[in-house]
Amino acid sequence: MLVDYHTHHHRCGHASGNLEDYVEAAARARLSEVGLSDHSPIYHLGEDPHALPGTAMSHHEFSSYLKEMHVVRDRFRGRVQVRLGVESDYVLGWDEHYRALWRSMPLDYVIGSVHWLGQWSIFSPELPVGQSPDDVYDEYLHTTQAAARSGAYDVIGHLDCLKTRGHIPDLRLTPLLEDTVRVLADSGVAIELNTSGWRKGLGEPYPREELLAVCCHYGVPVTLGSDAHRPEDVAADFPRAAALLERVGYTSIMRFENRKKAPFPLR
Repeated sequence: MLVDYHTHHHRCGHASGNLEDYVEAAARARLSEVGLSDHSPIYHLGEDPHALPGTAMSHHEFSSYLKEMHVVRDRFRGRVQVRLGVESDYVLGWDEHYRALWRSMPLDYVIGSVHWLGQWSIFSPELPVGQSPDDVYDEYLHTTQAAARSGAYDVIGHLDCLKTRGHIPDLRLTPLLEDTVRVLADSGVAIELNTSGWRKGLGEPYPREELLAVCCHYGVPVTLGSDAHRPEDVAADFPRAAALLERVGYTSIMRFENRKKAPFPLR
């Protein structure tokens, strides 16, 4: 009876299915809760919702997304608990924008993800002009620290996602990485064990086991997310994920309601 707080649907442009399809999948997987958390518009790139088609929902879709989430939650009441969320970018310098925006929304939780370093996407196969892997990794970790400190988010998404395109030059526990984990702990923000890394052929989730163990050591709360972009991926690899969490020392995961977190035992 676990939770899946990271799901997407057709509005983001690179996922399939409706919100209801994901909740139905959660009910079939016998989850206790499912969170709806599609990509918010990419505000720092301007008002053009099609500047990067297929990346996130457009600006004019967001109000419809909020309304539909409430409808779906009410429709499934008594079958599976539906939590209302969003996955939001974090970009340096946009703290007040995101704090004010998400405080004004009737959400249960907000996932803050570092997908962008300025105008550069971390999923780009090429590094920014004039920057080395070390430069990018340092900026990524400093940006992650700023996201945790911003007060805009409840969960930091896919903590070491920079590895997706091989842009992490050193997978060991570096001083800056350990400092980042301490910032997460001090901020009170949770991380997610995001199982999509296994589906992407990385051989490990986000974050990798060694980093997850360090997070546990410093007392960083954790929740679960499949990062499903298809209904059939809801709760994907969750037994494996629960075993990993227990192996590194976690005994509970976080549940969210009205931007408040509470622990829920793994067993």
